[in-house]
Amino acid sequence: MNNVDYPKAVFVRIGSIGGMYYSCGKKASKIIVYAPGGPTVPDNGSWPDAPYILKRGIDLFVPDYIGFGRSDGKFTPKNCIRTLLVLFENFKMGCGGISYYHSQKYIFKYQDVLFVGRSLGGAYVPLLPRFNKNITKLAIISPAVDQSEQGRVKGEETNTDFMREMEQGGYYHLYKGVLQDNLWWDHLEDRDGLSPMDNLEWLKNARLFIAHGKKDKCIHFSKSVKYYKDLVQAFPDQKGQFNLKIYPKGDHGSSTSNLAIQDFLDWILV
Repeated sequence: MNNVDYPKAVFVRIGSIGGMYYSCGKKASKIIVYAPGGPTVPDNGSWPDAPYILKRGIDLFVPDYIGFGRSDGKFTPKNCIRTLLVLFENFKMGCGGISYYHSQKYIFKYQDVLFVGRSLGGAYVPLLPRFNKNITKLAIISPAVDQSEQGRVKGEETNTDFMREMEQGGYYHLYKGVLQDNLWWDHLEDRDGLSPMDNLEWLKNARLFIAHGKKDKCIHFSKSVKYYKDLVQAFPDQKGQFNLKIYPKGDHGSSTSNLAIQDFLDWILV
């Protein structure tokens, strides 16, 4: 990891939402809320992009979505979005958090809250300005921006693959309620109005960095290219607010996100 010392992290509960909190080691005015992909297991303090964020003097919070892992509730697409919205309000207005394992309390308040979404998380981060116009600094890495088109490119993960892994891979134990009804199938097939492709209008005042690896076999990079082209076509006078970065050797893993997070911060912090 380029000789970067790996940071210490602690699991913190903020109300009903839990997540791993990484401190940059000093009083920070900025925090990144990083929306993870899935299906996966909750972050255990080894988030691969953390060192590159913390060395910029920015704190990091990687949440378990509502209904996922150690957070309360039911795992739904709307609750994924709600998780991020609640954290934005809390971090901006000021809130308390507690690490029960370490018997330690925290007070959080930040001037600036940035959002990064990776893979599945990249489907929700671009929707945030629709629900809160004050959320404007966004990045999506290997994002699932057009889920109804998943599997159209040969070798790409399909929605059936995603749901099969939830069930047969046992991830439904972590994603509470994901198999209970057709809610997730409606979402994956873009029948609930929550596809990034159908919500471009809300990004008029946002700055969005889009990163994708050309060798990504899970979500083909062409989805991000189309999304970017649709954005600049929708806002031809605001092209500078959107940035697409394609990594020729990048895949769906951390080798791509490590580069992308650094490029995002170079761009957004100017």
